Amino acid sequence: MQPPLRKQSSQLTVDIGAAQSHLHRPSMDSGYASSMASSTRLPADWMLSRMYENWKIADAATQRLGLDLRSLEECKSQLRDARKSAEADKKSSGTKRRPTLIPLFRKKSTPTLVHPVPALACPDPSSDSVPPSLAELEARLSALESRVAATRSAAERLDTCFDELRRVLDDGRPVSWRSSHSSGSSGSFYADSYKKARRTVSTREEAYLASKSTTKALQRACLAVQSAHHHYMKAMDLLDVVCSPKKSKWEAIVGDEQSRQETYREAAKWAEKAQICFNECIRSLQPQWDLLKRDEVEICEDLKETGLLQAVQLYNLMYGGKTLAMGITQQVQIMMQKQDAVFQRLTNFAVWVQSCTKHCEAVELETRESRDTARRQLVALWVQADEDTETYSLVAPGEHSHVFQPHHHPL
Repeated sequence: MQPPLRKQSSQLTVDIGAAQSHLHRPSMDSGYASSMASSTRLPADWMLSRMYENWKIADAATQRLGLDLRSLEECKSQLRDARKSAEADKKSSGTKRRPTLIPLFRKKSTPTLVHPVPALACPDPSSDSVPPSLAELEARLSALESRVAATRSAAERLDTCFDELRRVLDDGRPVSWRSSHSSGSSGSFYADSYKKARRTVSTREEAYLASKSTTKALQRACLAVQSAHHHYMKAMDLLDVVCSPKKSKWEAIVGDEQSRQETYREAAKWAEKAQICFNECIRSLQPQWDLLKRDEVEICEDLKETGLLQAVQLYNLMYGGKTLAMGITQQVQIMMQKQDAVFQRLTNFAVWVQSCTKHCEAVELETRESRDTARRQLVALWVQADEDTETYSLVAPGEHSHVFQPHHHPL
């Protein structure tokens, strides 16, 4: 029997060398390659077993990644607090009171009342209340960062590993239990269970992809509206310098006219940037417009109607080339009030987009976990069916695996 053709290792294995210490999963070659001579011929489904093990490692990494990320953020928070505390201790130690000679000139006959100083309780060395040192936290952070990097590297291969395993089992391997016309009741049972499990995986996969698309659109809209809010606020701050109602007439008169015009022009540029970002936010939200409630729709329509170009209108009002008519101050004040109202609506809308984005991210995570659960159930069905109806098992090589059976070890 000729040995089976090997596929390229880049298509079959995940890079988990750094992740093996904390994923608690056997390596790709554990129990087989290390114990058999290079001249030994591989069993026919050895590559399939490796695909199964690759998926197991990626799936375990995906489940572990969230916990590792939370541990990393907690360690970063502790390290920040420890550094602040160390910096405060360093400053306090450098500002000690200078020695004074006043106590030397006190009258000896003056009685002093000495209060007993209560003895400080000695900390129990066995207690866990002692916070870790700065060096310990830094070492822990370094270890967590390495572990997160390894876990993320393995988790990123989850979809690829599952697709490779499913493609081989669905299209490239004649599993006896897939057909309902196979002999025996076990084949029919597994065929029905298999079809149901596949439908569940397909349905949840579609739900996850739809949720992922929605989240991506909301994230883009959120970034755009945050930028619009930032740019609009910059324009408002600049206009407050030159035409705020709180500004005195004397300050307005003595101000350099050239500098004032440049400030108006710069505010107008920021307003134009804000308008561009707001338009991008609306464009990103169009496919998900049904997520907006009535209040958000009204705010959005008001912002689309009024626009964010109040600073541009103020610049044209002040330096549009026309002869300034009476009542210009009143028109500026009205425009400033209008700008404040627009900013309030823009802020409310930005807050809603941010909240909706967080909700969509949570839904995406939930649908992904649901899809992964369905995948695990499908893979478990594959393993059980192979153990019951096939001459070999999907389970990765181990002490009782098919690769150690006598008929798979031709001499």
